[in-house]
Amino acid sequence: MQASRTLATLLIVWTLSDVSYLPENLHSFLHYLSHEPPASTAIEYGRHYYLFRLGFLVTRIVGYSLMARWLYKGGPEIEELLLPEGEEHAAGH
Repeated sequence: MQASRTLATLLIVWTLSDVSYLPENLHSFLHYLSHEPPASTAIEYGRHYYLFRLGFLVTRIVGYSLMARWLYKGGPEIEELLLPEGEEHAAGH
């Protein structure tokens, strides 16, 4: 139980670290988005680049948050994940 909560805490720290990058990526994406449609190749590249960065950042934040919640709640499936049954008997002897 303590190991799963430790891992959940680590994931929460990673989530908060990634959240700190949201303003920068959002600002950059909105900057490139504000240019007129017949934009140069560099503008199009920047628009797509920051869209992908923002998408993967949000995906990571949501994924880390869900994993942290799952690990923090614990339960038999977490115990089985962190200490499989074969190793549990070996640790007890």
